[in-house]
Amino acid sequence: MIGISSVLWLFVFWSLLDAYAISYPREARIPTIISSNQITTESLRGFAPEPIQTTDTSVFDTTDNRKDMLVEITNPNEKWAATFTYRFNIGGVLTPERNGFILPMSQSYLTELGYTPETNARTAQLAVENIEWQRVTPDDVGMSYTEFAERRLDFSFDEITYENNIEFGSQKIGQTALILNNHAPFGYWNVSLTVILYRADRPVGVTTITEHELRPGESRPLHINWFDNISGVSKTEIRANVNILDDSNYLSSRRS
Repeated sequence: MIGISSVLWLFVFWSLLDAYAISYPREARIPTIISSNQITTESLRGFAPEPIQTTDTSVFDTTDNRKDMLVEITNPNEKWAATFTYRFNIGGVLTPERNGFILPMSQSYLTELGYTPETNARTAQLAVENIEWQRVTPDDVGMSYTEFAERRLDFSFDEITYENNIEFGSQKIGQTALILNNHAPFGYWNVSLTVILYRADRPVGVTTITEHELRPGESRPLHINWFDNISGVSKTEIRANVNILDDSNYLSSRRS
């Protein structure tokens, strides 16, 4: 009986010792570890980029039953740029794959021009694929990104006009005239321009052109023909697009 009692008391003492001196401190740290992991997860989420935002897609009828498509995208991230591929789904059919990019804290247009759909669909949806995010650091821009971008995307457009009675052979077409000004101290191999015609506040036509070897401080007169001869145009919007984070876009090998 003495031996059995001794074993029982030893078990009781060991259980108390394990509960309050060995296991309890270790188990007491578990809520703290879980809380710490949650904070770490939230911190990681804070470093992840926010999704790209898009508007509804506008679809325009053009000649020979073709369609033009236009959508505006927005990158709300201050320190993330993105490259991607995109297509439009129109009437259940996907348009050809295109390459796109968007810089931090910016808006851009994506287009598909002169597409002949299999059906007379009136709506389309944008499909963005293969998105790759690029984090912008001080090593990339040498200063704040806002200052970096303002110094390189310093374009303006003067003397913008639109006429729809320009004679072209036996027909009359529309034509946009403007002067593209590059005020930046940088030249670019290619600068893409998206040109949108509005009737009141509604877009009624879109086209894109690419200007090559635009030099620093250059002013370049441009004429853009619209063979659809759009009438009632009240406003023209022009937006320049160049990936200033890609060194190969600069005429000089340096972008600093």
